[in-house]
Amino acid sequence: MSPDTTRVLGQIERGEIWCGPDAARALAARAEEQYGGAWPRPTADPAPPAPDGPE
Repeated sequence: MSPDTTRVLGQIERGEIWCGPDAARALAARAEEQYGGAWPRPTADPAPPAPDGPE
């Protein structure tokens, strides 16, 4: 194991770094609150698919 890996794993074990899915969700929620959505949400249902052509 590299020295950097050992250092980072130690930081995670000691609670100095918060990582994983829960941390990602919390950071995303905070960014959403501060800056709004990264991807605009559609305001209406998308148009139905075009027909395949004559049958």
